[in-house]
Amino acid sequence: MAALDDLRAGLDPAAIVTDPQALAPHLTDWRGKHRGAALALLRPRTVEEVSTILRWATATRTPVVPQGGNTGLSGGATPDGSGKAVVLSLVRLNRIRAVDVEGDTLTAEAGCILADVQQAAAAKDRLFPLSLGSEGSCQIGGVVSTNAGGINVIRYGTTRALVLGLEYVRADGAVIEGLKPLRKDNAGYALKELVIGSEGTLAIVTAATFRLFPRPRVSATALCGLDSPSAALKLLSVLKQSAGERISSFELMCNAEMGLTLDLVPGTSLPLERRHSWYVFIELADSDPAGRVAELLTETLAAALEQGVLQDAAIAQSEAQAKAIWHLRFAVAEANRRAGPIVSHDTSVAVADVPAFIAAVEAMAAERFPKARTLFVGHVGDGNIHVILLFPREMPAERRADLAPAVNEQVFAIIRDFDGSITAEHGIGRSLTTALLQSAQPEALELMKAVKQAFDPLGILNPGTVLARR
Repeated sequence: MAALDDLRAGLDPAAIVTDPQALAPHLTDWRGKHRGAALALLRPRTVEEVSTILRWATATRTPVVPQGGNTGLSGGATPDGSGKAVVLSLVRLNRIRAVDVEGDTLTAEAGCILADVQQAAAAKDRLFPLSLGSEGSCQIGGVVSTNAGGINVIRYGTTRALVLGLEYVRADGAVIEGLKPLRKDNAGYALKELVIGSEGTLAIVTAATFRLFPRPRVSATALCGLDSPSAALKLLSVLKQSAGERISSFELMCNAEMGLTLDLVPGTSLPLERRHSWYVFIELADSDPAGRVAELLTETLAAALEQGVLQDAAIAQSEAQAKAIWHLRFAVAEANRRAGPIVSHDTSVAVADVPAFIAAVEAMAAERFPKARTLFVGHVGDGNIHVILLFPREMPAERRADLAPAVNEQVFAIIRDFDGSITAEHGIGRSLTTALLQSAQPEALELMKAVKQAFDPLGILNPGTVLARR
């Protein structure tokens, strides 16, 4: 392609992919909801090559869509249908540059797989605590660019809380070398905080320096059956009193979602004697080998059972049993993808408001969308609840297309009532740009546009993601 000729001189041959078959997997999102076209897939192997690509893109005004493991759930890594953009994959930029055991830091390039970063930390007897269902395929660049959350946010925070330093490339090709492993740095504006979570619209993340933690020596995992989200919050309160900072995860799932997972994902089974209305997944961990987390969890759940806070509990007796319990939680996305047409939401409300929020959504869905099954799963310990409406498979395609905006309107109205957020960890992507325009304070939106203009004056970085096109 003539448009790529000037670029070929500065990159190795494997960096430019135009074969339609090789391109195809990069032109649709994981859910298959967004499809696009592109001039090429670009696969730089160095930061300098990323800079070369962006200088070329600026000179030619070519849109650049960064893509990590392509596991996102808001369409933010998929090009539009114009075919004018290039998809930028940093899969070849995948070195662990450093692990500092004294300073408890790790520096990884953007193409590193999250699970490999976890293993690199573990090899040095440290913990990198970010844990997601897609950790075997999602990449560090995407994790940083979306400010990923996951199951351990209640203890360790989101990706933003884990990033100490950031290396990124501006739209004009300038490399910002900010990988300092500093716990305290108050020298000017915190520019990295703007890049984290910006979904590739402000800069291209090429590497990050992360905080590490002592590796847990003991852990305990349980699956509990309860009768309501209110009971789940009571259990969380009891557990905080007894376990404190040793709570690594506290996840909520409704029975309908559990049923889909058990029915549609091979290798799943329920370790409880019967089904319950709601479930909570718990993990306690301690870096002290003498930590009594198993006994503590057993005692706390026994007391909660006696008080009627929960109805049943299964405590893992081995690592294999713990993995089987967490497989039920991580398999949700796959179960929902197989179940049929869904309209899903990544919502956030105050933790104390979770039960009332769920009740409001259930009441709305029963009245407005009686044919839908309402599903809930999420990180109740930090108020992040995923709301999913599952519709019958036999529903005509045109009817499905009409339903999504109607469902969104109703769910977003409830979120406004609770002063919550339309997205907690999935991001705005392409899916929620209109919703952001409608929900953000106008003055805040103007600041966002000004930040975008400052970082990317030509608007070539992931156009149409986060902010609607100019």
